Order: sequence, then structure tokens, then C-alpha cells
Amino acid sequence: MLSRKLIVGSVLSLTLSGAANRLAAQSIDTLNRHWPAYIDLDQYMQPFLTADTIYDELVMPIKNGHALPSGGLLFPVQAVLSVRDTYLGTVYEEGKDWVWEGQRIVLTDSSSIPFWHNHQLVYNEVKEGISQPGSVPGTYVLFSEGELIRSKQLAVTYIPDRRGSEATKRLPPPTSYLPHTMGKLDGRENLHVVFWGNSIETGANSSGFQHVPPFMPNWTELFVRQLRRRFGTPVSYKNLAVGGKMAAWGLENIDQVIAEEPHLVVIGFGMNDGSAGVPSDLFTKQIQGMMDAVGRRLPTCEFIVITPMLANPKAIQNKLQETYRPALLALENTGVAIADMSYWHKWLLTHKSYQDMTGNNINHTNDYLSRWYAQVLVALFIENDGHSEK
Repeated sequence: MLSRKLIVGSVLSLTLSGAANRLAAQSIDTLNRHWPAYIDLDQYMQPFLTADTIYDELVMPIKNGHALPSGGLLFPVQAVLSVRDTYLGTVYEEGKDWVWEGQRIVLTDSSSIPFWHNHQLVYNEVKEGISQPGSVPGTYVLFSEGELIRSKQLAVTYIPDRRGSEATKRLPPPTSYLPHTMGKLDGRENLHVVFWGNSIETGANSSGFQHVPPFMPNWTELFVRQLRRRFGTPVSYKNLAVGGKMAAWGLENIDQVIAEEPHLVVIGFGMNDGSAGVPSDLFTKQIQGMMDAVGRRLPTCEFIVITPMLANPKAIQNKLQETYRPALLALENTGVAIADMSYWHKWLLTHKSYQDMTGNNINHTNDYLSRWYAQVLVALFIENDGHSEK
């Protein structure tokens, strides 16, 4: 038991404290760098729930038992247009490398596509440098902050069949709780946004953050870009998020946010707090404390609070994250809107594997889930081609 305690302690130290230099957010505008040679962000930001074509949905082929390796798509398929590696440099051939069956991409016997065996994702003996303890004592989960996970994901472009049971599912309609922000957007006035949170808010592990193709900007930048393009508003931003931090740190250091004199603050703590076992009432009190501190100095400042994405259910980091959702939803009021990523990530996991949507296999996004973050936030301001209740 001693060895497990030591491993768990070191894991939580790594995961919760982070490496500040590596996981610090970019502080300059990188929206026009690198990516135009690889991707079309207008295509990437078409709402998944209504788009006629789904571009580069990420899928992790996994082999279970004697079945051929396969990975799930979010929607039923009318036609698959392309299957490429996650770096978009290799095109795989239908029939030779893959076929599609229902909502799954299935690798052929002769496929050159790399994949994971299920037993390589959760195992009973630690693998030095690429393991974290699992949620079940004596198990370990594959882990990497580099390219180990991403390198076996596929980018699938397809035409969805919208006749399924969830064809009417939509993001919620634009919020009425952010009147000052909406007034600035509609009036094309300067809007300054500050992002405050942990490594998920820094952009880990989007391809732009990792400096690998297709160099997609992180979700905070995608959000800013959409506001600029939709409203023609001069939106400036500062990403002050730091990897590994928790809400207690966010409250203690809230003067950093106040010093920016923002009009809108996007708050995204919760992943690390949940892993550390911070009770929901204390966590929510700290989030409220941040908003109160900013409000005393900047009374017209408004807030978006994000309910956290979920940790890998097989990993030790998966603890209290989902319990924060009800209390955070209760914070919504005039001046405070909620971006409910806990709900949307949980729903996605009913259709896709955790490995389809992660960059490190425990608690970070890849490009696909980063696009969901951006779209959920954008929907607070822009109509999502009709809407319905979640």
C-alpha cells in the first residue's frame, strides 16, 4: 500500500499543481497563425448539432477482444467523405483501411491505421512515464501530455443522418443574463474578456497548444474569433489561466483578473478541485467569492461560469467534478451565465468513448472537445439555428 500512496501522491501533485511554464496560457493573439494551411475554422465552428457536414470528428479506434478495432461517431451516417490521421497528413482508403457500419468506423484486417487494444488503456502493472493510477485500486490508466494519445486518433468527415431520435437536440438559446456584454456586442463597442481557470482553459491539449498540425487555436480563441466575426466587435482578451490550479488559488489571486478591468470574465475551475475532493459547497463559495471580488471593483463586469468537463471514469482523477454542476447552475442570475460542459460531455460519452475526446486520456480536451467548449460558449450569444431544451 505504501507504493500506491506514493504513486497517488506524485500523480496528484503533477495533475493538481501542474508545470506552470508548460501549462501557462498563451498571452498573445495567435488566431491567424499556422492553422489556415490545414483547416477552415468556419467549417470547424459550424454547430455539430445542426451542420450538414461534420468536419474532422475525432475517433480513437479501439480493439475489444476478437472484434475488429473500431470507433464511434456522434451521429448516424449518410456518407463518410474522408478518414485521415489526426494531423490531417495521411488519407486512409475506404475498403482497404476502413469501412463504416452504422455509427462506427471499423478497421479492416489489412488496415494500416494504428489503434489501441482495450487492455493497453487500463492495466494492472505501472508503465513508467505513461501511467496514472486508476479509479480501481491496483489498476493504471494510459496517460501522456505529449502525442501518444493523439497520434492514434482519426479525423472523420461525414454527412450525418439527421433522421435519428436526437435530430432535434440543440444547444440552449442565447442567454438573457449578460445584458452588458450583449449590449457591447450589439453596439460594436470594445469588449475585453478574461479567461480564468486551469489547464483546460489554457488550451491543453489542443493541437495549437501542442504546436502540432493542424494547429487549431484553443477553445478560448475560437470563442473570441466567433464573437469578432459575428458581431464585428473589437473583442480583446487575456488568458490568465494556469495549469493545475484550483478555485482556492483563483480566489486568492483574483486581483490579477481585476487588474485587467474586464467586461466579461470566463471562469473554468473544477477539474482539479474535483480530483482533490474539494466539497461542492466550498468550491461554489470560492467561485462566488471570485465574482463578488470582481464585482466590488467592476460593478458592470459579467461572468460565464463553466461546469467542468468530466475526468476519465477509469482514472483516479474522476471524483467530484460532476457533483459541482447543480450548485454552479444555481449561480445563474443577471450578470452570471452558465456554460454547461458537464452536461454536454456526459451526453457525448453516451455516443463516443472518452478516448475520442481527450488529449491526455485523463482530464484534457483534444481538438474535438475543444470545439464543443467553444460552441457551447458561443451559443450563449448566437442563435444555434433553432433551439430546443436539452
